[in-house]
Amino acid sequence: MKLRPVDLATEGMYLCGLAHSPKPLDESLSQAAAAVSRACTLLSHDTVSVGGMVAAVEGEKCAVCLTCVRVCPYDVPFINEEGVAQIDAAKCQGCGSCAAECPGKAIQLQHCEDEEIIAKASALFKVEAV
Repeated sequence: MKLRPVDLATEGMYLCGLAHSPKPLDESLSQAAAAVSRACTLLSHDTVSVGGMVAAVEGEKCAVCLTCVRVCPYDVPFINEEGVAQIDAAKCQGCGSCAAECPGKAIQLQHCEDEEIIAKASALFKVEAV
């Protein structure tokens, strides 16, 4: 049983009716009402908070190889007017695919930088004298 049958993987996107799958009219109408209700819940807020785990691009390191654009399952990265990759924090789901695949290490997942991971791994395997 799916808990949010009209929600897609991308936050704020909803699917209902025949776009979801073939179904009777009454079920399509129920799903449409559910999608409207979910959208109204999101739209009723003055501001929308995003999660802290989002990717950020260091423009001076970006080689515009388009790897991040191709690999992102949510189609978030794009090339901006300055000719470097840019990630919209409101759309980023924090999966880290772009950061993992970036050959120039121009993209870092915030709160998950390389230095933090190395420090955690070092602390985990630190041998203490007894």
